[in-house]
Amino acid sequence: MQIDLNPARLTTLAIHKVGNKLRNEGVVAAKELFPLDESLSIILQDFFLSPFKSDEFYKFAHETDLSLNEINTFCRNIFDNDREAFLEQSIHMLHHLYAVSVHPHISSGELYIAHFRECQIEGMDLEAIGIFKSEHKETFLKVKSDDDGVQMSAELGINVRKLDKGVLIFNTFADEGFSLLMVDKGSEDARYWRDDFLHVERIQDNSYQTETFLQLTRDFCEEVFSREQERKDQLVFLNKSINYFGKKKAFELDDFKDTLFPTEEYREEFDEFRKTYETNFNLPPAEEGFAISKGAVRHMRRQFKSNIRLDSAIEIRLDPKNAEEAGEFMERGYDEQRGMFFYKLYFKEELD
Repeated sequence: MQIDLNPARLTTLAIHKVGNKLRNEGVVAAKELFPLDESLSIILQDFFLSPFKSDEFYKFAHETDLSLNEINTFCRNIFDNDREAFLEQSIHMLHHLYAVSVHPHISSGELYIAHFRECQIEGMDLEAIGIFKSEHKETFLKVKSDDDGVQMSAELGINVRKLDKGVLIFNTFADEGFSLLMVDKGSEDARYWRDDFLHVERIQDNSYQTETFLQLTRDFCEEVFSREQERKDQLVFLNKSINYFGKKKAFELDDFKDTLFPTEEYREEFDEFRKTYETNFNLPPAEEGFAISKGAVRHMRRQFKSNIRLDSAIEIRLDPKNAEEAGEFMERGYDEQRGMFFYKLYFKEELD
């Protein structure tokens, strides 16, 4: 899905302070909306929006009734009533965040609730509500000069290049839980932001299907393909699969299998594994196909290995985009005299 946040305009902002409830740190709620001028708005827009580079869309969820999802309800009230309800609803968000901030690793920080216009999704101008939290302070040097010379002081402040947590909720698909993007640089044991505060789930769009099918392929390689194939052949298989997604605009199951399995040896095993995977994770059948998300491919490529680590302090790395060709210049064998395995590599010259 095409996202363009460059035209977005920050129109409204409330800033609160939220602590850790476990430590009884309390909250400080703003008494009025924060005044914005043009130069500060530009800095804040970049701080808030620049981290959103992924097209992984989520939506609000609830086990029984979507209207019981607190943030979903607060956002609906803002979209329905605009500026009049903004400060009140932002304070509701503040208290909800404090109520779920009970993990010992959760840091206190500033909570920003913002409203944007002209966020573009697939060419449509949309409103968005942004909820952001800054937790970490850094030391900055402040330098000023006057008639007495140059003075310098160290001050704690927020690095506007490092947003800790954030979510952008777009005013679309309201009845399904809105459509939203999320940033969370917190640790895995403090995932309160996504699970407890927002309570969201992934939307099964093209990005989700691309990412999930690549995960399926990797799991098949680790659980099935690896039983009979050497590590080199596993790496070739994995990189062929992600290179397929990198080159194609749309996924077609038969075309994918023809690329990955030129013989029938693994086609039936892959189909059996895939159908079980789709059932277990409630996925749409891959036979239906889908448009490939290049953002999801880039994200998954970082998780696909292209190296072989050996216990002799040697590491062999295959070029991910040419893994199949590289694999043809490698041979694996066993040296009876040494009692060790070996790799034999062929090349014409060493490159700088």
